[in-house]
Amino acid sequence: MITGAFLAEAASVVDNKLTVSGGVLSGFRVGDDRLARFVLVVLTQAETDSPVGLVEVEIRPPTDDEPLNVEYELPEGAAGGEIGFAFFDIEVRLPSNGRWVFVVTGGAGAFSLPLQVSG
Repeated sequence: MITGAFLAEAASVVDNKLTVSGGVLSGFRVGDDRLARFVLVVLTQAETDSPVGLVEVEIRPPTDDEPLNVEYELPEGAAGGEIGFAFFDIEVRLPSNGRWVFVVTGGAGAFSLPLQVSG
């Protein structure tokens, strides 16, 4: 299950530990192509009943447009350990300025991550 989530500029594994660069994102400035590239970091805890190996992300725009839906598969180490983490590169076109919301779910955990987008 996911116990936490955030958006960051970059993430990596160093000495079996999560290393985040650039801090947690609350805003993002897109270029003329409106393409955004950043990392979704999730913190995990083992589920004994029915472990879930998927992270679902619904990207809700600041308009009435339909949300985007993306799924990521948790690596075995992140899904099976007592505590763990995983990170996923996100590359998405965000055509509108405003407050986008990334709703991240996995198992019993659900998190809402707002991102203020400007051009």
